[in-house]
Amino acid sequence: MTPRVQILNVAPSPNGPAARHNRLWYHGLTLPYLAALFSRHAEVRVADELLEALPAPDRIEADLVALSVMGAALPRALEYARSLRAAGLKVVMGGPTATAHAALASPSVDSLVAGDGEGLVDALMTDLAAGTLKPLYAHGELPSLDDTPVPRYDLVDRRRVGLYFPVEATRGCTVGCRFCLTSHLRRRLQRRKPIANVVRDVRALAAMGIRRVTFTDDNPAADRRYFRELASAMGELGVDWITNVTADVAEDDSLLDLLAASGCETLSIGFETVEQASLDAVGKGSHCKSDRYVRAVERVHERGMQVLAMMVVGFDHDTPETFERIRDFLSRAKVDIAVFHVLTPVHGTPLWEQLSAEDRLLTRDLADYTAERAVFRPAHMTASELDAHFWDLYRQVYSLRGIARRLLTRSPGAHVGRRVATLAANLYMRHEVLRGRTVV
Repeated sequence: MTPRVQILNVAPSPNGPAARHNRLWYHGLTLPYLAALFSRHAEVRVADELLEALPAPDRIEADLVALSVMGAALPRALEYARSLRAAGLKVVMGGPTATAHAALASPSVDSLVAGDGEGLVDALMTDLAAGTLKPLYAHGELPSLDDTPVPRYDLVDRRRVGLYFPVEATRGCTVGCRFCLTSHLRRRLQRRKPIANVVRDVRALAAMGIRRVTFTDDNPAADRRYFRELASAMGELGVDWITNVTADVAEDDSLLDLLAASGCETLSIGFETVEQASLDAVGKGSHCKSDRYVRAVERVHERGMQVLAMMVVGFDHDTPETFERIRDFLSRAKVDIAVFHVLTPVHGTPLWEQLSAEDRLLTRDLADYTAERAVFRPAHMTASELDAHFWDLYRQVYSLRGIARRLLTRSPGAHVGRRVATLAANLYMRHEVLRGRTVV
């Protein structure tokens, strides 16, 4: 019997071994999903450098090593790819960052996959078997999501991750924020999986005893009819779930009612900023009205759901006073949890093109593009001042007083368990921030 092809699917981390965690708050979908695509052709193993040391190249027994790359992890991935090839291994690399930096990535790998895995993995594996790997695999048109496999959740070490497992319903976003790479790589198009496939994936997790899921989609509510059908289907499954939405979803009372009834416990809302001029400038003004943020959060809370506020600092309309306004909004609205990023001009986005043309980029070293430090000259403060305000904002929001103001002055209502879990999440965020790390 001919032995099956062996694939090692690897996710390098931005800082290599220095970034390793004992436990992740949340595990991404990329590794288990790509493992499912490769499993149609091969035996698959995975290695996530956020959780474990990557195997030494001379100890790897595999027909192909597939590197999945996001953001600031690209330099580390290229270093590892070169060491793999030096050991005689075949190497393929994919991911939005590798696609945006194809000229930089291609010399270090045998093949670059530019685009989604559907269809491309099949072609890649056919060529691998024939010994005819091409340097580039890319789609002419974006592939359909009608035939997606169940992710290989069995490959995730459940002891090392939090309570929520990832599920995908849609891919792509129609908004087109100027700082977002994936929406521009996917031409501001959104594709949707059949609801039956999403239900199948959630049921697969439930069969493993996992009854809390989080949708990885950038903007699953872009098509409201589809999103309502999705929420209705989730309501039949008896699971708790989290999803990303734009702020205008929190102004749709009937949709909020449906989400609450379906088991949705948290809306992760991309508020981005409290400065309306910044929202307008980056292309999100039609979805976010900053003067309505507090009431939007209240609507979510009135239905027993929670709010995770996603915020970005460093826009051209931001001043030092903006950080105080953000803190005031989070405190007045009693936002349950908040995550902050420093505005980062990712190569391939309109924002990068703008700041590059204005000669405002301070570095082009991708290892610095972590969204935790300024890599460009802000308009109304220095880069070091932006960094200082960013970390000061995190420390104040997750001070014991800041946590108490947001969480302990609001009645938990009928959802005491959720409130306890949210308090634990805030204390975990505090622990990470005090160590100078943002949450992974």
